[in-house]
Amino acid sequence: MVEESSLARLSPTPEYSGALAKEYTLDIPRIPSLELPLRVSSKPQSVRKAVQMCGGLQHVKEALNERRGLEDAQKGLELYLNEGKDAHGSDQFFNEHPIIGKRVPFRDESVILKIQVPQGTMARFGGDVKQALASLNSKEVRVTPVAIVNNTIKFREMSDFQIRLDNVPSAKDFKNSFGSLEWGNFKKYVESVPDNDSRPFENISKMTVNRSEKCPSNDFQLPPPPRFSMVGLPLLYKYTTNPFAKREANGTTEVSSTYIRNYQQFVHDVAEGTSIPVKPHELLQKDFATAQATGVYPGTKKESKFYESLLECVEILKRLFEERSVWVKRHLDGIVPKNIYHTIKVALALVSYRFTTGPWRNTYIRLGVDPRSSPEYAKYQTEYFKIERKMLKSPVASKNIPRPPPPVFESDAPGDIDSRFKFNGRQIPWYFMLQIDLLTDEPNIREVFDKAQFLPQANELTGWFDELDLAKIRRIVKYELGCMVQGNFAFNKYKLKYYKSMLYVKESMITGQKKDTEGDIDMAELNHDKQSISDTATPNDIEEAEEDEDNGVATGEADEVVLAAEEADEDDNIRVDVPEGDDEVTNNHDDDEDAADADDDEFDPKSATFQEIIERISKINSETAQRLARDLNGFIYETKM
Repeated sequence: MVEESSLARLSPTPEYSGALAKEYTLDIPRIPSLELPLRVSSKPQSVRKAVQMCGGLQHVKEALNERRGLEDAQKGLELYLNEGKDAHGSDQFFNEHPIIGKRVPFRDESVILKIQVPQGTMARFGGDVKQALASLNSKEVRVTPVAIVNNTIKFREMSDFQIRLDNVPSAKDFKNSFGSLEWGNFKKYVESVPDNDSRPFENISKMTVNRSEKCPSNDFQLPPPPRFSMVGLPLLYKYTTNPFAKREANGTTEVSSTYIRNYQQFVHDVAEGTSIPVKPHELLQKDFATAQATGVYPGTKKESKFYESLLECVEILKRLFEERSVWVKRHLDGIVPKNIYHTIKVALALVSYRFTTGPWRNTYIRLGVDPRSSPEYAKYQTEYFKIERKMLKSPVASKNIPRPPPPVFESDAPGDIDSRFKFNGRQIPWYFMLQIDLLTDEPNIREVFDKAQFLPQANELTGWFDELDLAKIRRIVKYELGCMVQGNFAFNKYKLKYYKSMLYVKESMITGQKKDTEGDIDMAELNHDKQSISDTATPNDIEEAEEDEDNGVATGEADEVVLAAEEADEDDNIRVDVPEGDDEVTNNHDDDEDAADADDDEFDPKSATFQEIIERISKINSETAQRLARDLNGFIYETKM
């Protein structure tokens, strides 16, 4: 097959000086093709069977219809390896999910050639076309283009498990009863089962275990499982090639960058008896010792100077972890110099470990430091906040929420956390995963923090804090953050006083109160709390504070999508060599204009949030963006379907 865009010509050779290949017009039929993961012969019965396994000729035509909309085209063509469905539309043999075939978008059109050779040539070479053509001269071969393939369906997903039970008596009985949904068949099937079967596994015990001998299918007397998977469609694995791999002229594939493992250590339990790492991973220590002896870090090239950059990065991190024992990686991204940033994951593994659960989840903790050992580490606990979808749909919110920083940036406080990560009640922070000490610039939260009585022992849910103190902090952040997103920076002082003086996490949790003779709760203590808010507060102010829920902000458990991105450090494959001419790490984001350009280049529609895509659309067509923001609620991630 040759590409349509190029008309084949033979280059002049000494033997055929000046000879050119015959030219053909491509005014020939355009035809679709169906590439099946089956062995299909040219016999009519083989072709008919293959088409039937795809649901019939009509289904194939519909899948190849180029006039179908994009949504219909994505449904694809279903290939059932159990020979499809029966005349009633049900699975003939109970079982499996189909393989989904998709139309190949933007496929280059290919030409189908008819090649004629002298009779007996193919038989002489056992059907090998390449050898047959090599044995002939050009005058003995006739090549004619007959059609152009301009529409192709390919099957590239993995098959689900298959099972054939069409010859199993018990399976047939099961299908004829439960499969028919007729009460008479149900009753007959149930009555045929002995009440006390003394030999329920008789057939199984007689099954042949010698794999060299064929096991009769009628020995398997269990009913078939209705599905091998909990989902209605096969899992789409989305296999992709390595973006840094390139194919050489000789056909071999090479990776243009080097990858090494970082061996980051994780602790999966916050319980008291769980030990914490005091040294880097053994394999990491071994690699580092090799680098010290040779001057080259294993898996990298000497000219990349990865080891020298790693040493510099480790020294910086050691100093930072001396000043602050617990860090969030996003904060370090603005402190570590850009020219050595590509070593940060390995450097972090050399000086820190991580918890995968509990109040310090998603932070990097200095090796040997146990935040469960002292309340002094309470200020490093993390709290998660996110703007609810109903508020994100507001055009005002999209203007007020700041865009997150680029992957590599420079902190506005040299050697310290960028001020735009902090919550002070006057600005919306860059990042909604906040450590407690990044909240204390807000006066009301500082007041709650200073009065907090720490627990005698840290727990997995609230760390060192009492649940009520954390509830107060969360309510203040949610209220103020929700107001700022809506453009309101004048907070209700009565609400803030109410949050600071709450007696219970929730009103419904009131327990242990004195009760009168009728069994009602004595509300004197609770009312005293309300009266102490302010003598000038109106009853309406108190009622609004009580009824206020989240103000459009959620808290508590971390958003799984955000954590998935944050915990990408678990990926052991780290690119460490910067390709020649690539100044991505050293030169990006030198000024605001460059940062904007780089941000455009880094935009990925597959990982972008709903709000980011709406913002992109609004730059091109504001009316369409407004309609989508109004009519759509956001995305449903494939992992949660």
